[in-house]
Amino acid sequence: MAISIKGVNTGVIRKSNNFIALALKIKEPRNKESLFFMSVMELRDLLIALESRLHQKHKLDAAARLQYEQARDKVIKKMAENIPEILVDELKNADINRRVNTLELTDNQGENLTFVLTLHDGSKCELVVNELQIEMLARAIIHAINNAEMRE
Repeated sequence: MAISIKGVNTGVIRKSNNFIALALKIKEPRNKESLFFMSVMELRDLLIALESRLHQKHKLDAAARLQYEQARDKVIKKMAENIPEILVDELKNADINRRVNTLELTDNQGENLTFVLTLHDGSKCELVVNELQIEMLARAIIHAINNAEMRE
């Protein structure tokens, strides 16, 4: 079953000063929430895919880019109204089965990016990110890393 994004929140799990995982909590359209934990490699792969699509948008002509930015701003506003809460307990007692072992971009056509997340327990989740949501998702990830003072 595909997971679509209505809102996102992120947090960093670290031990001492070492990055362990990024917690990514997604609020879905029917207000169901999904929590994933991504290690550095999966996080890197996600950010590369997001950055690649953003780079394409920056190459649009002025009129198309303005239209894209206006639509993006509306989506970002809606996502900001639907940020799911991450509880400290969810980070302290992270469920190992929600750890993303692999992240694969399976569809990069059209207006969505589709990723298949293979979790620690072997189950797979399909995550669909609309191109208008990319900037907000990337900002949330970067914000969590900066807040945890893990810029490296």
